[in-house]
Amino acid sequence: MSKTRIFFCKPQNAYMSLANCSELRERPVGKASAGSQPRLLACERCEMYKFVDKAKVPTVSLNEYVEGTKPEALPA
Repeated sequence: MSKTRIFFCKPQNAYMSLANCSELRERPVGKASAGSQPRLLACERCEMYKFVDKAKVPTVSLNEYVEGTKPEALPA
């Protein structure tokens, strides 16, 4: 699956790319080294990551997103 796919992230309440999701979860927690940001608190307690990693979350391509197509959110 392409990392340029867009999905709706419930913890962040925002549309994100799969690549951004992976980067946020790989950041250090708490104090971060110079030039990097700590992982966001919402990502620390995220339960969507297993769906994102297995690509079971609804996505759209970057081109479709720019043209106005929005991916569905996972049901609560």
